Amino acid sequence: MRVRPDSVFVSSILHTIALLFFVRPALWYYGAASDRAAVAQLDAGFQGELYADHRFGVACLAIILIGLIVVWTGNAKRSRPAWFVMFAVVWFWAFPVFILPPVVALARGEFMLTFPEFFYDAISGPGMSTQIVRSILVFFMMVVGLALPMGRFFIARKANEPVHLPSKRLAVSLLIGIPVAALALYCWLRVGVLYELPTAQLNAVLLQPPPPPPPPPTPCKCPDGT
Repeated sequence: MRVRPDSVFVSSILHTIALLFFVRPALWYYGAASDRAAVAQLDAGFQGELYADHRFGVACLAIILIGLIVVWTGNAKRSRPAWFVMFAVVWFWAFPVFILPPVVALARGEFMLTFPEFFYDAISGPGMSTQIVRSILVFFMMVVGLALPMGRFFIARKANEPVHLPSKRLAVSLLIGIPVAALALYCWLRVGVLYELPTAQLNAVLLQPPPPPPPPPTPCKCPDGT
């Protein structure tokens, strides 16, 4: 296979990183019913749900494998059906399965967090918010991987028109910079950053003491002493 340092190759790298990212949640679904003895002790409804998750994990692993095969075979040949296959993987698998449910829940306020609070919770440490932000970033990588090589797949070129590839310096910069940037974002969300709310703002929101009680009424000093 002849690999060219152009937009199609960069797109293949992005899709590969994104698909490998979804291997972990797919394995989690796959292992939902791994302990047969523990599953047998549950109710029939819970057993059906766990077995459904197991089958869903198998389907996800199959889709990831198909995506990797398409990326490194069809994309290398500039095959338009390969681009449509990856379009289906991105918008009809990754988006409705991993992106749409948490985004809809966040928009409806089911997490009981505002967007600034959700962002702070995502960068402050591991948790559900961090997982959601990671998935959104990886999905954005897949969308970029779809949009980047569209000119190579759908813009027809004349037979005698030379194909101008990017310079080696630009290609190397893209090949190194994009994965490094994605890795930096992943580590940033994995480890957390040194970010905290200002003390004054934190005290004003969370630690502000209640207002003091009103002073007692001043006794009336009348001439008759009452």
